[in-house]
Amino acid sequence: MPKRSSFMLKELLAEAQQLGVYDVGETVMRLARRLGKKPSEIVKLNSNENFFVPLDLLREALKEIAAEADPRVYPRDEPKELKESLSRILAVSPDQIVIGTGSDQLIDLVSRMMLRPGDEALSIFPTFSIYERCARIQGATYKFIPLKEDFSLDVEKLLNTVTSRTRLIFLCSPNNPTANQFSLQSIRFLAESFEGLVAVDEAYVDFAGDSLVSLVEDLENLVVFRTFSKVFGLAGLRVGFAVANLELARVMDERYQMPYSVSLVGLLMALKLLEKREKIKIAVENVKAERNNLIRQLNSIEGVQVFDSQTNFVLFQVDRSSEQVYRQLLDKGVIVRNIGRVLRYENCLRVTVAPSSMMEKFLTALEEVLG
Repeated sequence: MPKRSSFMLKELLAEAQQLGVYDVGETVMRLARRLGKKPSEIVKLNSNENFFVPLDLLREALKEIAAEADPRVYPRDEPKELKESLSRILAVSPDQIVIGTGSDQLIDLVSRMMLRPGDEALSIFPTFSIYERCARIQGATYKFIPLKEDFSLDVEKLLNTVTSRTRLIFLCSPNNPTANQFSLQSIRFLAESFEGLVAVDEAYVDFAGDSLVSLVEDLENLVVFRTFSKVFGLAGLRVGFAVANLELARVMDERYQMPYSVSLVGLLMALKLLEKREKIKIAVENVKAERNNLIRQLNSIEGVQVFDSQTNFVLFQVDRSSEQVYRQLLDKGVIVRNIGRVLRYENCLRVTVAPSSMMEKFLTALEEVLG
């Protein structure tokens, strides 16, 4: 009997073609195979991971968890314990915190909560692509306003773009890929002037200045996302959290978040690393020091323009095709992120700040490519 095609499936697939694809870029294993190298010889600098957190520290914590945890049992008390631990650090109530599978999952949760077909989400350009992806999955229209030439927020244009259908504004601060943090005053004014929800992604805030978490009580329409992926080096375990006022956080947690959304191992690792915050602080200071060194050395290379950074990555412009430079760096076993055009700046690339041994390999390769 011939197999019948499903009209509903065809419709779904047609709709899916309108959504963007998140490109993770070249992988270590794939590049190593292509170049005939060992994976350990590849320098991975394209995803803003934190290689300053000692791997031995993380592996030792994992060993402790393996001996203590019972993976047959759903997490019960661990989410509450993590909220309590975070609340002491952030000076908020545990009930203001929502735990999620990385901040991406919480961004998706807020999109599901706020957006319906025909609604609008507003953001900036350039920025993290996940905001548009989440909005469009909900059937919402996604609009964006370019940053100013100095990469600051154009608050006036953002507010002038708001319509009666605009329910959500996404901001990333510090912003990816421009690496700058927006002023607290500009975000406060935006939130005070907007009737919908302002969702601020602070994935990189530990490498910058003050957090907006202190404003969630005063601004009932503000939610702040944070993650353990960057500062704590837990990108592979996917743990994040959001902070909002009590009422909003309760709705997010009780009505929209899935039960057992974070793995037991992820929760326990987050708890253990919060106990080791002094070592994490050292790692953050090392990131900042190496970032300054990287910017200085990039500035010394002819044909390179570097932008200031308040993150664990650096955006820079080259005087030739960034796609070509990206490919040539790959041939040398170095993976960065090809960004391309950023506002009026053509041929931009983004590189993760990593320990000096990795930075030396990157800088040597870049000099050879541009020489």
